[in-house]
Amino acid sequence: MTIKQNVTKYLPAMLAFSFVLAGSWMLLPRDDDAAGANALVSVLVLEQEMPEGATASAVRDAASVRSLPAEAVVVGAFDSFDDITDGVLAIDHAQGQQLTPHSFARNRVAAVGPEFVVTSVRMSAQNWSGALRISGDVVDVYALTDTGAAMVSAGAVVLDSPSLDDLQPVDEAVITIAVRRETLPAVLFAAREERLWLVGK
Repeated sequence: MTIKQNVTKYLPAMLAFSFVLAGSWMLLPRDDDAAGANALVSVLVLEQEMPEGATASAVRDAASVRSLPAEAVVVGAFDSFDDITDGVLAIDHAQGQQLTPHSFARNRVAAVGPEFVVTSVRMSAQNWSGALRISGDVVDVYALTDTGAAMVSAGAVVLDSPSLDDLQPVDEAVITIAVRRETLPAVLFAAREERLWLVGK
C-alpha cells in the first residue's frame, strides 16, 4: 500500500481525533476563569431575622461570617464583626441578609427618618397597651372626640414604652413615639386633652 493510500485511509480518523482534541481543549477552564469561579469572599450576614431598631450588640450576636461567591456580595458588605460600630438597624433585616453601612443608623430616632419628630405623651394603659407588645411597633394615632375618633398621625413608631407586666388598665405611663412632623401639633393637642389612643397596624 502506497503512502498516498495510507493517508487516504487514515485521514478521516485523524481529522475526527483532532476535532475531539480541539473541542476538549476549548472546554477546559482558563486559569483566570477558574480563579474567578472559585473566588469566595468573607461576608457578615444575619443568621436570623432582626427588626428595625435592633442594637449593634444584638446584631453582632445574631450575625456570622460566611464565604460567598464574589458576584453575590453586595457593595460595601461587612467582612468582620469589627465593622459593626455603635448604632441600631435602620430597617428590618431578613435571615441571611448581608450587613453594610446602610444597615445602621446612629440611633433609634435617626432610623425612623428625617420626616419624623419624637415626642413623649402620657396615656392610660388601656389607650395603648392593646396596640403593641414591644417597642418598635408601628401604630396609628387617634384622637378621641365627642362623636368618635379621628386619626391624627398614621404610621407612628413607638420608640419606648414600659413593660406590660402587671400593668393595669387605669395605670398611666409615658410613651415615646415618632410621628410625622406635620402631625405633631394635632398629636400634642390630643395628648394635652388626654384623648390619644394608639391602634396597632
